[in-house]
Amino acid sequence: MVILTLLVFPVEKNALSQPISEVVLVGQGIMVPSSGIAMLSSNADEGTQYTVRVFDPEDRRAILERNVTGSFRDRVKLAHSGPYYFSVQTMTPVTMAVRVINRYPSVTTLNIRYGIGGISALLLSVILLLEGRRR
Repeated sequence: MVILTLLVFPVEKNALSQPISEVVLVGQGIMVPSSGIAMLSSNADEGTQYTVRVFDPEDRRAILERNVTGSFRDRVKLAHSGPYYFSVQTMTPVTMAVRVINRYPSVTTLNIRYGIGGISALLLSVILLLEGRRR
């Protein structure tokens, strides 16, 4: 169990350090495996007006909704793992790039980590108690 616990940390660090990149052509959802920060950027011709929207279906609310003219860059905090919907609403074609950086372990990952740690601590205390009684 100790070996398994020690192996989980480098694997998790490697998985969380890989950025997620998507290009949103029309309103679409992307699946984010953990919480983190999303970098949004879009370019359009000068004078092109459009609306950038990030919707969280779990909380049923828009995290970001901004009317933009021309180019746009911003950061959005993604509070949990799961789907988020990114959309660009305009009459002319605008492409938005989404890159998720600074990802953090999800609640499920943390629950597994703490569960294994708790079980390991209980097993160690039982082993130490039994060894103490033998002497």
